[in-house]
Amino acid sequence: MNRLYTLLEAIGYPHPLHPQFTHIPIGMVFGACLLGLLALLLRHDSLRRAARYCAIIALISALVTPFFGIADWRHFFAGGWLLPIKIKLVLAGLLVILLACALTVGRHSDSASGASLTLYALSLLTVIGLGYFGGNLVFDGRTPPGGPQYVAGERLFRGNCSGCHPFGANIAAPEFPLRGAPQLKDFPSFLRWIRSPLLSSGGLGMMPPFSPNRISDDQAGRLFSYIVNVIGGARTVPAKGPPKRVTVRTDPESVRRGNALFNAVCTGCHTAQSTETKVGPGLKGVLKRSVLPVSGRPATPENVYRQLRTPYRLMPSFKNKLSDDEVYDLIAFLATQ
Repeated sequence: MNRLYTLLEAIGYPHPLHPQFTHIPIGMVFGACLLGLLALLLRHDSLRRAARYCAIIALISALVTPFFGIADWRHFFAGGWLLPIKIKLVLAGLLVILLACALTVGRHSDSASGASLTLYALSLLTVIGLGYFGGNLVFDGRTPPGGPQYVAGERLFRGNCSGCHPFGANIAAPEFPLRGAPQLKDFPSFLRWIRSPLLSSGGLGMMPPFSPNRISDDQAGRLFSYIVNVIGGARTVPAKGPPKRVTVRTDPESVRRGNALFNAVCTGCHTAQSTETKVGPGLKGVLKRSVLPVSGRPATPENVYRQLRTPYRLMPSFKNKLSDDEVYDLIAFLATQ
């Protein structure tokens, strides 16, 4: 199947195939609902038959369209089991069942028009759900917002990378996150990697190559700038430990500044309003706990400072992005949550 995508890229078509085919079952289900409703209201047998023909076309296309969805999933998402993909597979199966039932119920006469219309309506709701979760794969906020200077790179990341690397993680291989990857040490290394993403063994991995037809060198530069400056570049030598003592600021102005900083640089991965995991753990009451989440270190202001400077595991370092004053303001804000 990869040969098909390679051929399509060679002729200037680097896009997924699945979205184009989804229009057929979506349109036919809408048609079946509308014509079925008119048939029920007007008692018109030709409208009932037209609704049935729409349902037949919808059923046939609903059996074919998932094939292209699975192909796109394997090519663009490396077969990663994202929640929207799991739900879409379930809904696709449900749609086939509903359409088959509708055709079975209404195959003889208009006496079953009401039952057929109910099944058409349920099929319509299923189609809407498929569209919603399909949209989530592209527009669900997997891309951390950058400043105005990173808008182009952010768009490139959203369209090409966020499916497998939400917020710089790696769904296909969690132990190798994008954040801090050695391929981000400089632009030439990054460019070589996206053009030919070979494993250390020299074999092909799951990441597809991005040819110049898909991402030009200039676009790659914008993408690299966004990833390094917003998501987090290659790991650097860890900074020295935190100061011996961090005095938590309590003045309202520090808390206000810390709140603004949290909204600007932290909300992509964390929430301060709950303990639920977003990408990273929820931070409500983080300094009122006995230990910090993930690292298990004592929940002290010093260890929050340490986490921002020399983070544990996957979190990017803010060593060169936040001053000590800004870190102290963030700690002041977290202490109020």
